Amino acid sequence: MSIVKPVLRAFDYTKAMEFYVDWLGFQVDWEHKPDNTPFYLQLSMRDIILHLSEHHGDASPGGSVYVDEFTDLRAYHQLLIDKQYKYNRPGLEEAFYDPSILLVTVNDPFYNKIIFAGKK
Repeated sequence: MSIVKPVLRAFDYTKAMEFYVDWLGFQVDWEHKPDNTPFYLQLSMRDIILHLSEHHGDASPGGSVYVDEFTDLRAYHQLLIDKQYKYNRPGLEEAFYDPSILLVTVNDPFYNKIIFAGKK
């Protein structure tokens, strides 16, 4: 089996940590952040793995990641809302393509989007 690890463009380490670690609940698995150079790191939560890169050629801002079969999406959504992150208050929506699927869409500070999808 192959493992897909999307690379998302980021521009600010502190904002990335605030959004991905403090708010969404990812953990930093490893990072490459030498002095005075762009950072590159791997984040994970459950079985989701993302790479964030500040390097110019690694990715373009505005990417989307669709996370399918996210368990306990209602509880995760409530956790996010309860943290009162001032830059993002995602809704809990029914998917237009399947009424048995719920969606929570978050937009990071770098114009990337993560869509969490789970059963009602």
